[in-house]
Amino acid sequence: MSDDKRRNSDRRGDDRRAAERRAEAERRTPARRAGKDRRAGKDRRAGKDRRGPASKAPGRDARSGADRRNGQRRSGADRRATGRRNGPRREAPRRNDQRRAGERRERSGPTPGGPEPSSDVRARQITDTGRLALILGVTRQLMSVTDLGALLRLMANATTTLLDCDRATVFLVDLEKGEVWSKVALGAGEIRFPVGRGIAGAVAATGETINIPDAYADPRFNPEPDRASGYRTQSLLTFPMTGHDGRVIGVFQAVNKRGGPFDEEDEATLASLAASAAVSVENAQLVDAQRQLWISLVETLAVTVDARDQQTAGHSRRVTRYAEVIAKAMGLSDAEVERVRTAGLLHDYGKIAVRDRFLQKAGKLDDAEFAYMKAHAEKTGEFLEHLRFPSDMRDVPLMAAQHHERMDGKGYPNGLAGDQIHMGARIVAAADVFDALTAPRYYKPAYPIDKTLEIMDGMGGNHLDTAVLAAVHGALPQLLETVEELKVTWPKPGDEGMGSVQEAAGLSERDQALAKPAAGAA
Repeated sequence: MSDDKRRNSDRRGDDRRAAERRAEAERRTPARRAGKDRRAGKDRRAGKDRRGPASKAPGRDARSGADRRNGQRRSGADRRATGRRNGPRREAPRRNDQRRAGERRERSGPTPGGPEPSSDVRARQITDTGRLALILGVTRQLMSVTDLGALLRLMANATTTLLDCDRATVFLVDLEKGEVWSKVALGAGEIRFPVGRGIAGAVAATGETINIPDAYADPRFNPEPDRASGYRTQSLLTFPMTGHDGRVIGVFQAVNKRGGPFDEEDEATLASLAASAAVSVENAQLVDAQRQLWISLVETLAVTVDARDQQTAGHSRRVTRYAEVIAKAMGLSDAEVERVRTAGLLHDYGKIAVRDRFLQKAGKLDDAEFAYMKAHAEKTGEFLEHLRFPSDMRDVPLMAAQHHERMDGKGYPNGLAGDQIHMGARIVAAADVFDALTAPRYYKPAYPIDKTLEIMDGMGGNHLDTAVLAAVHGALPQLLETVEELKVTWPKPGDEGMGSVQEAAGLSERDQALAKPAAGAA
């Protein structure tokens, strides 16, 4: 064999052996690399557990893509082991998150599609929601009531409902008299005592809440009301009601909570009610003060007129009381009764313009004098028009001016008939006649009730309204009681202006009709 052939054959053998070595090396290299990568992965994880996040190893980017993928793979056993190591560290935050989510659900209610809250939580949510709804409802009612008596009744009823107690009392503080008093004491009558006395008085004096589980164990408790009524007081919650200036204007007192003593939640509930009630009470007191001022003004005007004529002294007051009784018997509302009452007080106010020599003349009035006297009804309307009456009292001048009109149209000043006459004026007219008959006048004695009703029934249809007369008969017991009460206001024999029956000739049409039975009896 030539040297060239031998060299070529050796080269081919070397190439074959090199290829075989490379193939063997390639077969062994993946397994070595996989084992090395697994050991490196474990070392890196151990380093993380000890030191935190591992820094990037030098030369890491030089590895091939296959090496990186092989290094990231872990066996199933390694993953399970890692899960066991890392699981506890993830579970604690998860439990905290679940607890916080549960607390949020308790506060906000169940999540749609989520688990239902426990029965205790659900009951508490319902109770709180119901209590809030009740407080809001009561607050709306309080803001719409201006009558003090009605307001206190509402507050007392609301207290028993909200606190689930047996009784409740709402006291007001009378700053002028230094007393605590109550128009409303559910289960009892009116109460009045000095500030500082008893538990309610102590709260009124100090402005501090007093919550007592056992009333008889507290030396401030006064057991006398219990002894008088047979009631047994156990638990008491007494709470102050403060006005806009910080002063105590009232006191809530709740008695005997059902199911145990009063708690902090009851105190919070009563605090909410008292805050709303204080505003309403001050508003009602302001309205009541304005009303009392108005009433005192009207009564002063009536007294001024009566003071000018001794023979009709107290007449306006008596007519007012009788008209009030008749109006109630006819089923009029409280507001309508109040208007009739005011008209009764002012029905003769026009007499302020009549001269004394005509007003106090005991005997006969001639035609000119009688026409002059009749003008007082028209003057009443004119004078009262100058007063700024409240909006619900605008009809009062009309009622007062029409009380001498007749159902047949023969009255004065305008000759109105039937339904043209205001119903309030018809009631005042009947009360006017009733007093003229039952009280003594300068021309007649006081008539007994049977004679009074006989004369008034004879005036029915033409002079007086028959419906009003029916109410007079229906309210007779109350009218008789009022007559007895007001006898002290009757004029007495010998008073200025009091004459005799013999002087009754030639009097007005109504007075002549009233005087005839007396003259016959004489």
